[in-house]
Amino acid sequence: MFVRPLDELTEELDHIEDEHSNFEIPVIDMKNVDSDDHHQRKEITDQVRRASGTWGFFRLVNHGIPLTVTDEIIKGIKRFHEQDTEIKKKIYSNDPKTGCTFHTNFDLYVSKYANWRDSLRCNLLSPDPLDHQKLPDTCRDIIVEYWKHIMKLANTVTGLLSEALGLEQDHLKRIFTDFLVLSGHYYPACPEPELTLGTSKHSDPSFFTLLLQDHIGGLQILHQNQWVTVKPIPGTLIVNIGDLLQLISNNKFKSAEHRVLANRNGPRVSVACFLNTKSSDNTKIYGPLKEILSEENPPIYKNITMKEYIEHYVKKGLGGVSALDHFKLSMSTFVQITGAGEQQPSYDRLKELKAFEESKAGVKGIVDAGIVKIPRMFVRPLDELAEELNHTEQENSNFEIPVIDMKSVDQNEHQRHNEVIDDIRRAAGTWGFFRLVNHGIPLTVMNEIIKGMKRFHEQDTAIKKQYHSNDPKTGCMFYTNFDLYVSKYANWRDSLRCNLLSPDPLDPQELPDTCRDIIVEYWKHITKLADTVTGLLSEALGLEQDHLKRIFTDFLVLSGHYYPACPEPELTLGTSKHSDPSFFTLLLQDHIGGLQFLHQNQWVTVKPISGTLIVNIGDLLQLISNGKFKSAEHRVLANRDGPRVSVACFLNTKFSDDTKIYGPMKEILSEVNPPIYKNITMKEYTDYYFRKGLDGVFALNQFKLSRSTLKFPRLQ
Repeated sequence: MFVRPLDELTEELDHIEDEHSNFEIPVIDMKNVDSDDHHQRKEITDQVRRASGTWGFFRLVNHGIPLTVTDEIIKGIKRFHEQDTEIKKKIYSNDPKTGCTFHTNFDLYVSKYANWRDSLRCNLLSPDPLDHQKLPDTCRDIIVEYWKHIMKLANTVTGLLSEALGLEQDHLKRIFTDFLVLSGHYYPACPEPELTLGTSKHSDPSFFTLLLQDHIGGLQILHQNQWVTVKPIPGTLIVNIGDLLQLISNNKFKSAEHRVLANRNGPRVSVACFLNTKSSDNTKIYGPLKEILSEENPPIYKNITMKEYIEHYVKKGLGGVSALDHFKLSMSTFVQITGAGEQQPSYDRLKELKAFEESKAGVKGIVDAGIVKIPRMFVRPLDELAEELNHTEQENSNFEIPVIDMKSVDQNEHQRHNEVIDDIRRAAGTWGFFRLVNHGIPLTVMNEIIKGMKRFHEQDTAIKKQYHSNDPKTGCMFYTNFDLYVSKYANWRDSLRCNLLSPDPLDPQELPDTCRDIIVEYWKHITKLADTVTGLLSEALGLEQDHLKRIFTDFLVLSGHYYPACPEPELTLGTSKHSDPSFFTLLLQDHIGGLQFLHQNQWVTVKPISGTLIVNIGDLLQLISNGKFKSAEHRVLANRDGPRVSVACFLNTKFSDDTKIYGPMKEILSEVNPPIYKNITMKEYTDYYFRKGLDGVFALNQFKLSRSTLKFPRLQ
């Protein structure tokens, strides 16, 4: 009953903590929080805002609770759980309304497997204070003492969270400080910890939680699709945002999923205090706070009662599915809010697609016709427009992709060379995107290739039509939307695609004369840079410098993308969410911008900076690196300003090759790093990629090894 299902054990491979990640949750120093220095309090508030919006977890130091008290509450909970079982049985109950209960696994009959944990639950406020005599005598005095301290700290944190949302200090206090639950968890030593969990993946059914953990540790949060360990540090407390604060903040604050590992060492003891409101309350309504809503920030969630939320949470159990998904606004409600296009039963999508393709004029042809509303074929589905609200970039996130300085990388400065390799390893493994500066391509060449692509796309349509094709094997072709007939909606973009190496070099005479010379010049520079980056990526994987070069430098595609100004950019995209069908991509973008990638479940803008290039890892490098490098999903926004021009160079191998096999490289596999993906041919991969189109579904999922192929620990 405690053994995790095989599919969950398989999924585990996607989220293993990277040894090079060095992630640490934010630390908030509360030392001067109550001082009269407004500047210091604002600094703390800003830190709380960033931590709550990006991580959903942060660590408190100098929080005011004495170390003697935190140590003693851990000992008290341990005493309770280690006393005679017959005494504990007297307060055994699964009724959460009971004042003080001993229980294990509230979701025992609905969960896929039981958790390796016992709990003492005390409803200290619900909303009246609990009678002290109902507390176990083994820990009564210390619970009462800890309760006093935790209430004071909770009030302080509540005030900071209010101010971090731009509200009055007491705003949140008026909403949810009438209910406080203390849970003392006890995780016994486990003989087979790899087969179970102390606590399954979940988010908390609270506004926020104050957590104290002992020295054993085991708490992990899911951050950037990776399990990050929250190390136990004496004298500190952990704050994690709960579902209800994510709901009323309309996603400004993040309720992070977390879990607790089982451990051969133990017992592990933790004390979680949940700040909440009465679970059976069906009178008070909770929803996104009107004070933070606007036309740009419409409500994502329904207005609900605490009783509705808790009943759903308990019914589903710790199933790893966010309870908040159940309370999102429906598509029809979203349409009323956003005004996104109306459904027309008579609409003939196929007819519109064929007319567009047969015009061979591309998106620019539509714009040149003087439209003021975008054609229906470009409008994103209502469910995708609604989902957009989950990934909106937080104005306070301050995310910036890593920057790699290539200035001295080819010289005999070994220390500098090793620093660059380490930077690339972290960037490729954590972000999947990084920016190159001092890369060696002259600014004049970069500016001219952008102008050359613009000249091509803005020349007479009749000339462009001569290059029109949808066959990717064509040496040089003009097209728009390779997946026109399989995608849910068309992208607001035209493209010039040149197969510069496939594997023989393209005859320059096949290039358009409007941009022939500059493509040839840029080609020389990009090939040299690509060789350098390939060598660095090899070394970042612990391989010889020329290892990857022997695998995939026989195919180079240059795509010059043109994104015309769009009259309704909120209804479409320049390029849909996707990951690249390459080993890696070298991207140059002009000053307009619009590129975004998905990081920590949030769209992050990659700002255009003159003279820099962007590297993004593609699916095939994630495959052969066995997930060590990350192929990040990204997209391009449509824009009222324009045109936007970008030049992407894809490092690859021949699409139609069905002879060479690609799979996780044997040099990086081991017993602790078994293969995640199948061995495949490039043809298998690209056939699938082009068949599915840019549908937002990760292509590599198709090529994961099945459960039966993976080796698991002994199951008995």
